[in-house]
Amino acid sequence: MKSIESHTPTEIVATVDVAADAVPGKRDLSLGLATLEKAIALYDKVDYVKVTPEASLARLGGDENDVHPRGYQQFEAVGWHRGADGKPRTADDFEIGPIEVSWSLEEFMAVMGDDDKEFVGSLGTNGLFTPNIDGPNPQRKFGRNNYGDVWAVATAKTEKDKDGKPLIGRSYLVVTVPTYIRWDQPEVSK
Repeated sequence: MKSIESHTPTEIVATVDVAADAVPGKRDLSLGLATLEKAIALYDKVDYVKVTPEASLARLGGDENDVHPRGYQQFEAVGWHRGADGKPRTADDFEIGPIEVSWSLEEFMAVMGDDDKEFVGSLGTNGLFTPNIDGPNPQRKFGRNNYGDVWAVATAKTEKDKDGKPLIGRSYLVVTVPTYIRWDQPEVSK
């Protein structure tokens, strides 16, 4: 370690030297007698983005006072390195950590002319999906409910592929009807 730039009770910012020929991978971090295994990722670039969870379920619902509350979903965009074999999406790849992305929803093409993206809900700048209210919705074709399936898409703000295009990761999201049954009823759980 070259120097400690700043520190608080919960964070240390340090400047370190890394050999030019260092092999990419996860490294242990030791400070005094404490060691945190595989705490730091040593890498040359982010090779791809994964959105977690890879598939998820959110539930439509009413407002805070409704019997059927909404079921939200939190997404996270994580950068990955190609690993020692140099091939992305193989067993030796390793997670670098969260990266800065822009979030959006894309249509999951399940039915021709489907319009789920417009009605299922919204994805905030922090990756939190907020489902819409339940329905039926008179603005939707056939007055359907606001359910459907979409992609939650993370577009990297700074990391690019070999062609200079932003790295993109996505997660499959099903937005379904509210939970109408309480499974934790005392008379059932005995």
